[in-house]
Amino acid sequence: MKKSKDRIPSIKEIYEDIFVRPSNIAKNLSKKYGYLPYMIERYIRMLGFNEAKELLESFEKPLKPVIRTNTMLITPEELVTRLNDLGFKLEKIPWAPIAFRVVKMPKSPTIGSTHEYLKGYYYIHRDAASLVPVILLMHNYQGEVIDTCAAPGGKTTYIAQMLGNKYYVIANDLVLYRLKALISHLMRMKIKNVRVLWSDARKLPILLEKKYSRVLADVPCSGEGTIMIDPGRKTRTTLKDLAKIVRREIEILYHTIDLLEPSGILAYVTCSIAPEENEYVLNKVLEIRDDIEISSPPIKLFDWDPWLTNYLNMDFPSEFKKCIRIWPHKHRMIGFTTCLIKKV
Repeated sequence: MKKSKDRIPSIKEIYEDIFVRPSNIAKNLSKKYGYLPYMIERYIRMLGFNEAKELLESFEKPLKPVIRTNTMLITPEELVTRLNDLGFKLEKIPWAPIAFRVVKMPKSPTIGSTHEYLKGYYYIHRDAASLVPVILLMHNYQGEVIDTCAAPGGKTTYIAQMLGNKYYVIANDLVLYRLKALISHLMRMKIKNVRVLWSDARKLPILLEKKYSRVLADVPCSGEGTIMIDPGRKTRTTLKDLAKIVRREIEILYHTIDLLEPSGILAYVTCSIAPEENEYVLNKVLEIRDDIEISSPPIKLFDWDPWLTNYLNMDFPSEFKKCIRIWPHKHRMIGFTTCLIKKV
């Protein structure tokens, strides 16, 4: 199951692997747009200069929020009618029929203070990208699911409504104030098939004796794909900080795989476009374990991009082309990644 010759790398080793020296071009762009220079250098290496500028420009444009219908309480058609009557204008998301982008809002009420929201008729997502891993993970599936880093609850509540109170969702998180938000959403949306845990995701295989066919690991990350929502992320994460985050991500993914039963599927998810938090993390776990493989998405929702197969003189498996990267400048969503991992 585990390759004893390898181990999870130290923070120092990770830092040495991911170190990148910014060029003068990257430094100039970093001054213009207000980023740490190493971040710009990475964008240029991944995308080229012109497309990197397109990415930076896309981060300057705010995104419209997305609402997801709670189909256990109301139909999408009735929800749209109610919100239209209040002055909201909704745009249908073609690949997620129960979700809508809020393209126009009245001065009052806000989208988070309507009577319909308080009654639990919908959940507000920062963006549609977070719907992708749930749709792929739950495709043609009915059974128990564990969401290992669940709060504040967008994916948990979506999974729960897909299961229609027929199967349990185990929702775990380590951060208490985020767990409070999750519990609040469960109560507001009248969801009954969720059991909440407060634990470090890395300890779950020891605490739980059960194995699962579906596991969601939306790991704590740098949030580098959400700069248009939180511009502070332009300068918040130094390379040393990133190395610490990457180490934690490797540990979480490595341990949560132990929650999978044979042939079970785990969705590894980040709201970061950084290769260090995606390709590098999964590559390190593949070096340590020989009981997993990359699984192809069961359906194609839209024209997403694949993961990289090389970066900073590091080569990654060709199977990484099966994994999904969403770019703000290409897909009009937050930067987001998903990869489906199968236990063998």
